[in-house]
Amino acid sequence: MSEGRAKKTVLFIFKVTVSVLAVAFLLSRLDIRNTFGFLALSSKPLWLLSLLILVLSQVISSYRWYLLLQPLDFTLSWFRVFKIYFTGMFFSLFLPTVVGGDAVKTFYIADNMKRAPSAFYTVLADRVIGMAGQQVFALAGVVLVWSYFPFWLSAGLFSFVLVFYVTIFLLPRLFTLVHTVVKKLRELPREKLFIYWNRPDTVLKAWGLSLVIHLCVTICHILIGVSLGFKIPIAAYMVVYPVSAIVATLPLSLNGIGLREAAYVYMLGFFGLGREEAFALGIMWFSIVLLNGAIGGIPYLFGGQLKLDEIRKSTAGG
Repeated sequence: MSEGRAKKTVLFIFKVTVSVLAVAFLLSRLDIRNTFGFLALSSKPLWLLSLLILVLSQVISSYRWYLLLQPLDFTLSWFRVFKIYFTGMFFSLFLPTVVGGDAVKTFYIADNMKRAPSAFYTVLADRVIGMAGQQVFALAGVVLVWSYFPFWLSAGLFSFVLVFYVTIFLLPRLFTLVHTVVKKLRELPREKLFIYWNRPDTVLKAWGLSLVIHLCVTICHILIGVSLGFKIPIAAYMVVYPVSAIVATLPLSLNGIGLREAAYVYMLGFFGLGREEAFALGIMWFSIVLLNGAIGGIPYLFGGQLKLDEIRKSTAGG
């Protein structure tokens, strides 16, 4: 086994271990029968509506990516981008992290290896702009439900968002740092690496779509909460979802499993919800995310061109 593959194997085992321990810890702190009781009494039509809204948000996400592809001279149709985006969602279910799905999207977009860095850059830009929109919701939510949180949590979130936006604006001045941290971008010339800073119209459109996307996801969480009978401020979901999503993206667990649910339990506790209720919301959201990803397999099965052996090659080095 090569050194690189050995490191990936160790990292994978570590992430699985963290997820298992996190889930085990949560289960030891709650009555799982009560959790299943909340799930059994939840409104299934609201759950289904939440799933449909999430799928809609992913359709919008595919259009956002389509906009970000154009400055780097990718001329695919939106429908083609839509199929690639959903195929990436599908493979994120089976590859070790969501980054695996990004590797599949990069492979699809790049028609040759020379264009792979540019393709990867559009995927990275799509994620960063998505996070930027997500954090606006978190900030607005904290302002609206400030009194529920300890000062350190609110101040920490404000600081995180501030540092994030300032860093993004200053990235052209941090050229060396960007090339050092993201190895896949070293082949991009400076004018392409910072092309989005010269196309504010495209970025603003993508950022605006991010707000719409995260409004959809927030509504999904509100519907889940209503289906479970939660009586908490609507603005609470504007904070709970982004914070849980940020925790889930930390490269410490397998696709965020365990850490995401722990974040829901912790954050919803500030609004007086018990661990069983919060865990039930986490399970319902995870089930919706899984089904959303499974729906992404439809374009692959009925029009994809990517073979499984090619996928393994595309993700082996990423």
